[in-house]
Amino acid sequence: MSDYSLPARKPYQLPVARLLVILTAAAFLEELLVLFFVSILPPMPRTAKYLLDATLLSALIFPIFYFLVFRPMSRNITELRQAEDDLRTVSVAFESKDPILITDAQASILRANKAFLKMSGYSPEELIGKNPRILKTDRYGEDYYKRMWNQLLRNGSWSGESRIRDKQGNEFSLDIVITAVKNDRQETTHYVAIYMM
Repeated sequence: MSDYSLPARKPYQLPVARLLVILTAAAFLEELLVLFFVSILPPMPRTAKYLLDATLLSALIFPIFYFLVFRPMSRNITELRQAEDDLRTVSVAFESKDPILITDAQASILRANKAFLKMSGYSPEELIGKNPRILKTDRYGEDYYKRMWNQLLRNGSWSGESRIRDKQGNEFSLDIVITAVKNDRQETTHYVAIYMM
């Protein structure tokens, strides 16, 4: 199973304050240019001068606003819609019939789906912030877990059979797939464990 990578972030986006400074400076310089151009034209009625000034200024400012504001904004809206669709899909998948546990990079439990809570007998409050070690049985020695972690760190995933202990102390065998979730710098941010009964 391959690592799931989050989409790469854009290398550079203008901060809002810097964008405002650029737009203000561009509008100021373009207005000076338009005023200079209109002043060297032969005399014309005041209304025609104002219309020419507004038309030239609009024609010069539009490309700047388009490339610095409208185009990035429309891309961001598209990306936000895609992210919402992805979150909806992940949410449905997370509440599948298979028990799922999500930890951070240090293996502290962040989330467990309903199927996992039902299987383990724990409430979310009893699991969140804990290490999955609380489910560990005495069946496997430290070598087993070292091999598991070595493969997980090396390959980004591990699958195999394991035994867990529920809140009441009952032990049962399950197949588990653990996958590392990596960011755009290939650093592990989370682990997702899917238990197959």
